[in-house]
Amino acid sequence: FFSHRLFVRSSRSKTAMAGDQTAEDQPQVVDCIPLIEAASKQKVLGNGAVKQKNFAQAISAYESGIAILDKADGHPVLRSEGEEMVTLKATLYSNIAQCFLSQELYRRAIEAADSCLKLDPDHLKALHRRSLAFEAIHSYQAALLDLQALRRLQGLSIETLDQREAALKEKQANVERSTKQEEEDKADDPVGMAMTNVKERFDEICDKYDLRDGDAAGEVADWLTSGEWEVTAKRVAQRFKMEEEDAQVFLAWIAQGLDFKVRNAEAQAEAAAMAPSPSLLDS
Repeated sequence: FFSHRLFVRSSRSKTAMAGDQTAEDQPQVVDCIPLIEAASKQKVLGNGAVKQKNFAQAISAYESGIAILDKADGHPVLRSEGEEMVTLKATLYSNIAQCFLSQELYRRAIEAADSCLKLDPDHLKALHRRSLAFEAIHSYQAALLDLQALRRLQGLSIETLDQREAALKEKQANVERSTKQEEEDKADDPVGMAMTNVKERFDEICDKYDLRDGDAAGEVADWLTSGEWEVTAKRVAQRFKMEEEDAQVFLAWIAQGLDFKVRNAEAQAEAAAMAPSPSLLDS
């Protein structure tokens, strides 16, 4: 971790020194140049890691740069240096968004882009990256809103904007048609459709947290069948470092799977019991 001291520009004037006010009464302005330089070095390190496709290392460097700039929070700074720090911090958040986007961690990319856009609402790259992340998680309406902002700011070519807008509108229309069809199907088969929806979310969560090749589902299933402790969404979220809402769906699908196995075994046992004895069959 980096340690950077806050350098202070003394605002003591000759008049104040002569006796009207003490130096302590004067506001002390932080010298932000060392912070800006240190944070800029972290940005360079992060950019180098991105070129090597080491996105985790890049994110760590960008976050270190943000932490360095945060040291000036709550202190008076020169306007020009304050504006430079805000611009640099916005860039670091936008770069983090790109790293998460490259890792297909779309919700985290959205969060990073949000942080950038709070500092600079017209940040073109952050708007573009957030639009792509929204599209990836099928939030087409939100993606279209960011695309409209890019159109207003002339952030992309007209041809590119037109193509993306047409594609997003078509995807949104498909979602609306699919939703309508699901609602109609659900009326005919509510239980089956409910399981289908949970399975789709379960697959999304496995992709989001890279759990497809792991033993997470089996571990949770063992928890459920052991009866040694109460299995809650909070416990699952803590164990696999996921959002609690995602943990609820993850847990629900595994529980449904176990319940299905139990019911299937019971049905097989019942069928076996009802089957005629071999000795009663026609020879």
